[in-house]
Amino acid sequence: MFYLTDNILRSSVLDEIPGISHGFSTRHGGVSTLPHTASLNLTRNLGDSDDVVDANLDIFARAVSGGQLDRSRAVTARQIHSAKVRILDDSNAGEGCCRESGEDCDGFVTAVPDVMPIIRVADCVPVLLAGLRDDGSPVVSAVHAGWRGTVSGITAEAVSKMFSLGAGPHTIRAAIGPHIGLCCFEVGEDFLAAVTEIRGREFTARHCIPSPKGIPGKFHADLTGMNREILEDAGIPAEHIDVCASCTMCDTVNFYSHRGMNGVRGTMGAGICIGEPAVSNNYHTKIT
Repeated sequence: MFYLTDNILRSSVLDEIPGISHGFSTRHGGVSTLPHTASLNLTRNLGDSDDVVDANLDIFARAVSGGQLDRSRAVTARQIHSAKVRILDDSNAGEGCCRESGEDCDGFVTAVPDVMPIIRVADCVPVLLAGLRDDGSPVVSAVHAGWRGTVSGITAEAVSKMFSLGAGPHTIRAAIGPHIGLCCFEVGEDFLAAVTEIRGREFTARHCIPSPKGIPGKFHADLTGMNREILEDAGIPAEHIDVCASCTMCDTVNFYSHRGMNGVRGTMGAGICIGEPAVSNNYHTKIT
């Protein structure tokens, strides 16, 4: 189940992993004042000044970590719609937030406390994962799964990297945050051909349906189902996968949507870190 605290969405499934903090941002709670970026835009070059984006990154990092971390401990990268996942250590803290970005990628994994990987989305799928080593210490991951990254198996790659750092397969929990839903993700025959080439015809048939409006040559694709299947195939039990039902394109009041806002928008973030927040908020609003 997803719930809302102080404009940040969290997953009760990820809460089962001790020693971590996590959150998915909404549009709210920041300092951006432009109509299309108001108010928690987390990406530069979309209309906000760098100072405004820096302030928003601080706000988000503090919200995720219960006030323990700011952007100096966060990591972002230029996202390239790939299946590339980087392993982070303490030396990466601040990349893309306080200094030049590191290597381009679409996912991060770390076992280092107080380093917060953040990915950014505005219709693509944000996925946060956490698991435990044999000694009880956590391993965490943040993934940006656009449709290309999804089909290329970026979530499975993140799980594999978590395994390499010692996370036990049956300890890993995953939370799939708000993104464009089956209801709105209209695609063409070229999309089906690309998915089929990588994943096969049966996978495509399971996750793509003819246009509900009956438009010839148009289909709707289910990124939720794709990522859920790929995570399960990677060894994550179904009951360890939490899904937010919100569609970003349906709800541009609360979320940025590239399609729903015709490309004129800000971006949301999903962040996770090792280290429990010193401050907890008991006010929870259930998100269905």
